Amino acid sequence: MQADRARCPVDFDFFAAPQRYRDVAAAHAGERGAFYSDRGFWVLTTYDGICEAFKDEDSFTVGRVSAAEGAEEERWIPLTVEGREHTAWRQKLGAWFTPQRARELTPVLRDNARRRIEGFLSKGEVSFNEDFARPYVLENLMTAVGWPADGFDLLLAIDRAMIDSRSAPDPRAAAYGELGLPALEKFAREHIARRRAKPADDLTTASFDWEIDGAPVVDDDRASLLCTLFLAGIDSTVNHLANAVQHLAHHEEDRRRFLAEPGLRQPAVEEFLRVNSCMYPGRMAATGGAGGVADRGETVLLPLALANHDPEVFPEPARIDFERGRNPHIAFGTGPHQCLGAAFARTQILVALEEWHALVPCYDVSPEQRTAEPPFLRNSYDLRLVW
Repeated sequence: MQADRARCPVDFDFFAAPQRYRDVAAAHAGERGAFYSDRGFWVLTTYDGICEAFKDEDSFTVGRVSAAEGAEEERWIPLTVEGREHTAWRQKLGAWFTPQRARELTPVLRDNARRRIEGFLSKGEVSFNEDFARPYVLENLMTAVGWPADGFDLLLAIDRAMIDSRSAPDPRAAAYGELGLPALEKFAREHIARRRAKPADDLTTASFDWEIDGAPVVDDDRASLLCTLFLAGIDSTVNHLANAVQHLAHHEEDRRRFLAEPGLRQPAVEEFLRVNSCMYPGRMAATGGAGGVADRGETVLLPLALANHDPEVFPEPARIDFERGRNPHIAFGTGPHQCLGAAFARTQILVALEEWHALVPCYDVSPEQRTAEPPFLRNSYDLRLVW
């Protein structure tokens, strides 16, 4: 079989940084446009191949959406459902994440950003992720879905614990620790009970009237949905904000243009999304020869960090160009499972960057971080800014 001829295991970890994905792809993908990790999964590497896999539900199933241990055991609504059930979930959820609703929430997002920045403005320094980006994005998500404000501290602690779990000796065990997934599910179920007793104008209350494929939504799936919204709605947006601000701190000309030319701000956000794409969605091969390499039942990763750096589609892919004429990036995936929150994420990033630069137009990374510009920042990186 083609897969057997192509298989040549590479020392490669699923949790690797985007640049590691690109380096290994350059060294090992070759004409087949894929490489095989010694941890037991395939990685597709080209824009066309990744886009095709996202759209081809006959060859690639969401029965496994990650290469992390135990991923196939979880039911994450709507990520791990397909066909009519998936369509029904997206139809119900779509109204909560439309571009129009993102526009309606923009004044609230601006108030949130400005309030947080003003809270540390006089200090002249900040941990960008910890003091601004993460709490800003979390509060926005809570507003969008209607979670109670008194849950903020707990959800922030859970988010930080989930980030720390990825670098633990046993990531899966750490994710199920005291402040991991069990605490998140407990919060979700308590919120469901609260809304059943005291309805409100929020997503959870609305879901009590939902039917999926003719059957009422059960609380297990309702809790799964709320947990998925939390897990998918914070970290990638925080990463994109940190990487955008890091770039602007190191590139004064781009920062001046962002400030002086409002018409370039939305294209700038699209470039930041493209260049700093960080998600590595997975699929399970449903047929032999899926993607030209995988056997049926094998895990295949579709890294956005590779698709959006394909030089065949994006000339000089590592360069951030606010005036890039053609930018068909897939930072939010593509196909039937494209991210529902794309418009909301875009709005959060644009609002945060505009409010940050309105209040802190001149800034730099701290002296101890100034000597090197990391190629990519994750949530665990403590980006220190001074002004």
